[in-house]
Amino acid sequence: MQQTAITVAGRTFVALQKAGRPTRGRAAVFHAVTPNCRMSLCADEPGAGSYWAEPPAEAVTCPECLRRLSRIGTR
Repeated sequence: MQQTAITVAGRTFVALQKAGRPTRGRAAVFHAVTPNCRMSLCADEPGAGSYWAEPPAEAVTCPECLRRLSRIGTR
């Protein structure tokens, strides 16, 4: 079984991407999202008719989420 939970300073996140059609020529962006929450750590969220796609990835790739995870971890 693959590890999908990311724990930083006692807080748990999962790396999720927005559902929808893949953007041509771009890598998928995975955001740090708290389980059971609609908004990511970088304050991005899916649109009204969208959702976070499953399954979670192993790592977060959103630069802003990574920056904020780093700040949380240093507190």
